[in-house]
Amino acid sequence: MLGISYGELFLIVGAAAALIGPKDLPIISRTMGRLAGRAIGYVQVARGQFESVMQQSQARQVHKELQDTISQLEAIRHEIRSISFMNPSPLTRRLVDNIAKPKSGIENIIFFLIFVVL
Repeated sequence: MLGISYGELFLIVGAAAALIGPKDLPIISRTMGRLAGRAIGYVQVARGQFESVMQQSQARQVHKELQDTISQLEAIRHEIRSISFMNPSPLTRRLVDNIAKPKSGIENIIFFLIFVVL
């Protein structure tokens, strides 16, 4: 706790009680407690906002990486199409025809990964 030991804390409270007086000490302590609670609340709100921004930036980064991967897979598909049109085989025609059909994003990624492995 800020490098203050319990002995130093009791000394500070005792000095405050002697300087302020026993009547006003509870009022000042309550006020200090409220201020400390508000400060902690502000820190927690700021921390939550910071974590939210970090999560959004991580989501953007993952989205960008997926877009890059999809563009790389599109380039590979284009290369394979250009090679397969020069020397088509029945298996190649079937694979190219399946690629031409539109699919959802996840299906495209899975299909391209399987296609690259084959």
